[in-house]
Amino acid sequence: MRVWACPSGGWEIARGRPHERLRPGVRGYRGYRIDLGRTHRRLELPGGLVTLLVGFGPPVRVSDPAGADGRTPRSLTSLFAGPHTRAVLGEHDGRAYGVQVFLAPWAAHRLLAVDMGDFTDSVADLDAVLGSRRARNLADTLATAPGWAERFALLDCLLTSLPAGSSRLIGGRVTGPEPNPQVLRAWELLAAGPRPVPVGSVAAEVGWSERQLRRRFQEQIGLSPKAVARVARLRHALALLTRGHPASATALACGFHDQPHFQREFKAMTGLTPAEFLGHRAAAAALAGGGRVDRVPGEVTSVLLPAQAAGEVPLECGRFLQDGRCTAMTG
Repeated sequence: MRVWACPSGGWEIARGRPHERLRPGVRGYRGYRIDLGRTHRRLELPGGLVTLLVGFGPPVRVSDPAGADGRTPRSLTSLFAGPHTRAVLGEHDGRAYGVQVFLAPWAAHRLLAVDMGDFTDSVADLDAVLGSRRARNLADTLATAPGWAERFALLDCLLTSLPAGSSRLIGGRVTGPEPNPQVLRAWELLAAGPRPVPVGSVAAEVGWSERQLRRRFQEQIGLSPKAVARVARLRHALALLTRGHPASATALACGFHDQPHFQREFKAMTGLTPAEFLGHRAAAAALAGGGRVDRVPGEVTSVLLPAQAAGEVPLECGRFLQDGRCTAMTG
């Protein structure tokens, strides 16, 4: 376990490694306690993982930054974020406290006994996944633990049925079936990147028809094989950009037809242009603790955005409409 803390007490972040019996399906644990005294806005980018968040403090406001899904923003204390093909905006008033568990979609399907297709491009109240009583008990148990190490150990016990548990249960229910080996192999092939792999060749390698592969992916992953490859390509592009590769070289390395194609796809999935993405990342890195923007080690997961000023109406992620004029956000 590793812990980072602000000397002035404004924030604390802990990262824990799950028990070996849970890996690689359960990627990691993250604990956080934030008291910044100002609005905090994070753009969570599409990636290969889903998130179970158990909150102990004020709720977070979750929305589609561009309003493309037509859903009303929701305030949630504990939540389950399913597999996404577009970014999600999370906002809080500067105070946040809780624990996150990061899982591969197929692991969430098994451990939580849910149909992942029910959570495609959506964020659900944890009550809808575990039931209100189980979700509340989980939050109370973790919140009253004395520290991060104890909370992570409790999660290990819960998810592995180590001696602290009596049977293979999650929140009081039996876990779901093991993922199909064909799904796991196809997932590995599609996520390998950086260039997309034809779905037909993946289906042939695992011995299934494309139709059967799509049906199983919808149930156990929550995305189509094509969508998984699309998200994987974005993940690789994000990694290359943050390492200093030019957008043109990134587009070529990730198999986009040309740079305009890359720009369109990047904007559709993140709400930002590559230049806006890099600008926000640079601004966050200049702040104390900026190196810990990302929620998962080794992955580009998030972008810190400036607080939205009074009177501004969101137009799209990265720009605002103010006094009838479109103006770029500044940090």
